[in-house]
Amino acid sequence: MGQSSYELRLLRTAEDDLTEIVLYVAADRPTAAEALAGRFAHKIGLLADNPYLGSVPKEDSLVLMGYRYLVLDNYLIFYIVEARVIYVHRVIHGARDYTHLI
Repeated sequence: MGQSSYELRLLRTAEDDLTEIVLYVAADRPTAAEALAGRFAHKIGLLADNPYLGSVPKEDSLVLMGYRYLVLDNYLIFYIVEARVIYVHRVIHGARDYTHLI
């Protein structure tokens, strides 16, 4: 009955970001890191059926490139929707100056 899901693709940079975040948390709190990894997977997975779930950035340069983002705790998940594919580009702590990282 509903529309088919979009394909999700995490770029290498996003995979590296997630690994770095989870390892950082795991150094002090392994159980919390495992839970956080699951929450990231769930949040990103929501995009398959809701590709426009995320917000449009306030920065014009990011808007022009087609970026949207999701928020999970203190982290921003940046992605672009192209045709039926969602490309997750970066997962960045919100306190960082992310405009030059994307």
